[in-house]
Amino acid sequence: MTLLINKLRKFVFLSVFLLCALNAFDISQSFAQNVSVTATVDKNRLTLEDVLKLSIIIQGTQNTPPPELPSLPDFQVVTAGTSSSTQYINTQRSVSITHNYRLTPMNAGTFIIGSARVRANGKTYITQPITIEIKKPSGSHQNNNKLAFIKTQLSSQKSYIGQQLVYTFQLFHRVDAKNLDLRLPFDKTLFHKEDLGQPKAYTKIINGLQYHVQELSLALFPLKKGLYKIPPAQIELDLLHRPQNRSRQDPFSQFFNDPFLGRRARAEHKILRSQPLSVEIQALPGGAPKDFDNLIGQFEILAELGNNDLEVGDTTTLTVTLVGKGNVRDISLADPDLKSFFKIYPDKPEFKQTVHNNQIIGEKIFKFALVPLASGRRTLPKFSIPYFDSEKAQYQLAETQPISLTIRPSAEKEKLNLVQSNTTPMALPKPEIEVLGRDILPLYTDLNKFQNDRGKDHSALSLTTGFGLPIALFIISGIIIQRKKRIGNDTAFYRRKNAYKNAKQALKELPPIDPSDSKELGRALSEILREYIGNKLNLVGKAITAEEVEMRLKESQYESAETTRMLLERCESLQFAPISMGSTKELLNDAENLIQLLEKQS
Repeated sequence: MTLLINKLRKFVFLSVFLLCALNAFDISQSFAQNVSVTATVDKNRLTLEDVLKLSIIIQGTQNTPPPELPSLPDFQVVTAGTSSSTQYINTQRSVSITHNYRLTPMNAGTFIIGSARVRANGKTYITQPITIEIKKPSGSHQNNNKLAFIKTQLSSQKSYIGQQLVYTFQLFHRVDAKNLDLRLPFDKTLFHKEDLGQPKAYTKIINGLQYHVQELSLALFPLKKGLYKIPPAQIELDLLHRPQNRSRQDPFSQFFNDPFLGRRARAEHKILRSQPLSVEIQALPGGAPKDFDNLIGQFEILAELGNNDLEVGDTTTLTVTLVGKGNVRDISLADPDLKSFFKIYPDKPEFKQTVHNNQIIGEKIFKFALVPLASGRRTLPKFSIPYFDSEKAQYQLAETQPISLTIRPSAEKEKLNLVQSNTTPMALPKPEIEVLGRDILPLYTDLNKFQNDRGKDHSALSLTTGFGLPIALFIISGIIIQRKKRIGNDTAFYRRKNAYKNAKQALKELPPIDPSDSKELGRALSEILREYIGNKLNLVGKAITAEEVEMRLKESQYESAETTRMLLERCESLQFAPISMGSTKELLNDAENLIQLLEKQS
């Protein structure tokens, strides 16, 4: 038995030795192979809507650093992964590795992709240059025959500084479009951008062909005068071409053409660009009234008093409401000049914004608590807001109506105790003490029973507990009462205190998101992030834009301001870009980690 075991051990050892030797031989053979490097493209003629695939193939070795690409200023270059292969042909081992790149053309013309360099085994290998011809896509008059195209338009070619423009983006596609990546070309120094609600989806018939349309509208507020060009919008997407059924009698053809499986669908990667748009921004005409604060649109202002019949010391609320078409977010209102007659306590303004027919309608409410100091008849002054009416091209003044009120003297008069000197107080008869009855009496009625027990020791701990515990309870109760009052009265404190808890709860309660419905995921995450940031900074969280979030976070010394803006922009892009389940989980994790990071920085 021992002899058999020893033979088996020798056999196993010999087998392992031979395998290692063969492996070493293969490795030496692979290093002995001649290394060659070639560059290939999937096409050398394309349009600005196409994407070029560049492959650098390295044969003879797999252990090299990435290739050194030439300068490609006319292309956007994105790494598209690597692939390796090993083949045995007549006992000869052949290895290779391929580095793939995706090149997006930026300009039309003839270009040369220069030589790429690869360093292997102490030598440098270069590829042959490749000539590429890039043409402009067919004109807009031929859009009707395309499988997909985009359009952009402005509501007006002329505008005043601060006047709202509506920018509309439309994607038309006749086949399924997946993996959409939208890039809008706005310069923050030239335009302030506001969202105009959720994107719209509908169908449209063009020359007898049915197109699916996805439409996004934005409000642009010009910041500088001049003649400007808005660059083309760009969207990157995959068009899925599905072949017709091979045979109506084939019972499996419908199954294999199922869009969920996508086994026979051919994806065509495209980059669609719109035409540039021109807009002339004019300065506002001269003659602006006093206190004009660049308010443009159509507005009205209303004032209302809670109670017109008051007594001295009563409290009433003066409410001033500014409403109209335009951006009223940053409008401020000075306290009324009533300090000689009233005590004035201004409240924090309330801001509301709605969108109707792609027009922003803003409402800002100012409230003042008034406490009259003297009786009499008073008339509250008018409130006025100057604005520029863009439709009439002239300045206007919105004013409130004067409000009259009557203030009566206080009905409660102070009672004074009068003391007269040098008078002898009247002698009062001494009352007789009489026991009228016995109800509940003490257990002991003898005074001797109430003597102090001097024989017992009272420690310092018991004395401290006896006297200190009520004081501590009183202080703790006061703190709790003050905290509740602050939470009830200080809305900012309440929002800031509960921001993190509410955001965590909202993320926890998110329903399972279907990977094909990324619009809902983007909307939900964007709303949770904006609401959290709005609560932390006491802003209208759901209405602020990604750029404004970054600005406000930087003002509050948050280090993750730029990361927050980028994540919000990713959520916005999901309105057009369906993602996979893996990406869904990754985005959810990014949102949760960002909220935790912002909470630590607050």
